[in-house]
Amino acid sequence: MKIVFFGDSVTDADRDRANPDDLGKGFVLFAANKLRLLYPEKEFKIVNRGIGGDRTANLLERVERDVVAEQPDIVVMLIGINDVWRRFDAGEIVTEEQFRENYEKLVKTIKDTGAKLVLIQPFVLDVGDKRDFRPYVDAFNRIIREIANGEIPLVPMNEIFRGLTQDIAPEKFAADGVHPTHRGCRYIANLAVKELKKIV
Repeated sequence: MKIVFFGDSVTDADRDRANPDDLGKGFVLFAANKLRLLYPEKEFKIVNRGIGGDRTANLLERVERDVVAEQPDIVVMLIGINDVWRRFDAGEIVTEEQFRENYEKLVKTIKDTGAKLVLIQPFVLDVGDKRDFRPYVDAFNRIIREIANGEIPLVPMNEIFRGLTQDIAPEKFAADGVHPTHRGCRYIANLAVKELKKIV
């Protein structure tokens, strides 16, 4: 069974891109290890196709190469935070309409392969200037939820982290508000595996 993880730096997690089998140091590695422990009888081929800095438009440019050509059984996609971030650091605005169009195209392209799809919300934690991201992240996540429409498995990571950080300092999960710590990666991996267990 082949599972492709597709996304930005949260998925990438410093993987060695020269090594197509490298899973990085983040939630993809943790999820892969957990799946293999849970299903020792299954043969998993786990592929990390995260690239730091990518937005939905970048994923569209490479979805054929990095997902369709892999002929996966399952795809786990986490994308969207850089569609917000570039507004603040580069003045590049992705409108809600553009985001919806890009995300819908990604979902359709992946589903047309026959692969099962799991979506993970992009998230931001209230750390420093990242608080300014929140209204845009929330708006994009509403769009993702509408696209999932109760039919595509969705891990509401943004909402879950918001709940967890009512009692625990947000820096424990993402020191900069975006890139998860070891603890943050464990949470994402556990929730991803919870959805994957329903379909592997």
